[in-house]
Amino acid sequence: MPKYSLQKRIFALSLFFMLIPLVLFTTFNIFTSIKKVEDNYKSSLVFGMKKIGSVMETVFKDVDQASLFALVDPKINHFLQEQFQEETAYESSLEMGAVYNSLNYLKNTNQYIQSIQIEGVNGQGLSNGFFPKSITKEDWERAAQLRGQSLWDVDEEVITLPKKKEKYIYQSRLLRDFGNTSKTVGVIKIYLNTDAFQELFTNEEADNTSYFIVDTSGEVQYTSIQKNGPGRLEEPIPYEQLKSHQGGAFAIERNNSELYAAPYYINQNGWIVYSLSIPAAIQKQLRDSLIQLFVLAVLCFIFCFVIAGSISRRMCRPLENIIRHMKLLEKEQFSTRVEVHGNDEISMLARQFNKMAQKIQSLIEEVYLVNIRKKELELRALQAQVNPHFLYNTLDMIYWTAKVENAPETSDMINSLSNFFRQALSGEDGFTTIENEIEHLRYYVVLRQQSKKPFDFDLNVDHTLLSCRVIKSVLQPLVENAIIHGIRDIDDGKIQVDIFASGDNIVYIIADNGQGIDVLDMNTLLDRTEENNRGFGIKNINDRIQLMYGKEYGIHFENVTGGGAKVTVIQPRKEWSLHGEADDRG
Repeated sequence: MPKYSLQKRIFALSLFFMLIPLVLFTTFNIFTSIKKVEDNYKSSLVFGMKKIGSVMETVFKDVDQASLFALVDPKINHFLQEQFQEETAYESSLEMGAVYNSLNYLKNTNQYIQSIQIEGVNGQGLSNGFFPKSITKEDWERAAQLRGQSLWDVDEEVITLPKKKEKYIYQSRLLRDFGNTSKTVGVIKIYLNTDAFQELFTNEEADNTSYFIVDTSGEVQYTSIQKNGPGRLEEPIPYEQLKSHQGGAFAIERNNSELYAAPYYINQNGWIVYSLSIPAAIQKQLRDSLIQLFVLAVLCFIFCFVIAGSISRRMCRPLENIIRHMKLLEKEQFSTRVEVHGNDEISMLARQFNKMAQKIQSLIEEVYLVNIRKKELELRALQAQVNPHFLYNTLDMIYWTAKVENAPETSDMINSLSNFFRQALSGEDGFTTIENEIEHLRYYVVLRQQSKKPFDFDLNVDHTLLSCRVIKSVLQPLVENAIIHGIRDIDDGKIQVDIFASGDNIVYIIADNGQGIDVLDMNTLLDRTEENNRGFGIKNINDRIQLMYGKEYGIHFENVTGGGAKVTVIQPRKEWSLHGEADDRG
């Protein structure tokens, strides 16, 4: 199973639940963007078509006004109904010139008028500009049916160039006698300048839009096909559909492609002009929007990835901390504990681990204590095999022999050695009094001072503590350690031992003026013994004190300012009694 697989699962789950709203948000934005782009595109088509439609509506209105002007012009009215046989040629030419000037005025004041024709009931006719077809009998009949209303239509298949047929939009109406409106005096026919329409359409929109004008029957009467715009539809858009969407825009399907139409209704004649567009702009805007959404989605995914990683690490960090402490516990560091924060399940697991570690440490200490007791029993068994009286008698005999042979120094050493052993082998429970501990130390110092490098020894003791019960064999090993490792290589060595009370405790201070110690190294030796048994003595003393009294007691090391080292031993103050051991453990 891969390491931290739980973290990977949490990461994957967190990323999954964060990606769900991201996907929904992205999908919603895609559809929203499509709708927004489409609406914006339709709005732009409608806006452009309103400008073109208003211009065209003005054009049709101006043409209608021009025909009404001809209707009330007295010169035109007189020209169309009077006979000129009695007039001279000069008079006729003057009257025709006046009428011609009126027609030119109407044409020249409107760029969308291509030509104007008039024909009267008297057979007189006049025109200006290019007119594709003359006024026919059919024009008279159709105009008569409308009784003075304007007629809008197209002259189809007008040949202007070889093999080229065109359509021309025109308006015609009956001209009435303004003095007697029931009397018809003629017909007027006005052709529109479609070239001006083409310029209007070309300047308005892009190449992908074409324009169409349809009459009330839905027949396409004019087309303006742009370079990249759609051509004339094989299936024209129905007039009713265009009228129902006037002032708006809608999409149609032709030849498996989507086109957009924006119609404008012309009130003067009911015709409709509309634009037909290939939505290239939509595609570009959608592409840009999708690119932006894609970049945003990638950034959001990276953000979700980082957040999911942070969540998984944050959730698994307490578990990793527990695993790390479990490895420390596996390496026999039984004092390790997990720092606990909160009340969640992982915190409960950490508390259970701490309880387990505490239990294991307690069991280990109990086993260690049992082993200590076992070693004590083995030592006592060994001591029982040695006859103390035999040792004492032998040393006593050697002492008197040295006296007889006049060797006082030898006799003093043997006497001190005899007393040293007597103190060392006395007692059976691991405890003694401070008085006995001091006496044992004195015999050892006497023996050590016989060396080639003598040293000064000073002992200060609070005599009220002499009867107090303490751990046995503490002072002598520490003084021995100070002599061997502290002052052995100097000529003016000194050992200072102070024993005093501090509150409810008894304090030993063993100080020397030697080279000092490595405090960190000495503290390390209190926890473990090296392979060559270095540090066994001080660890044994410290363990015995702490096993009897607790972790707050034991040995402490420090260096003395100016040179030397100081060892402090703290034990609780216990008066000697027959039940002392039971009291201490109780």
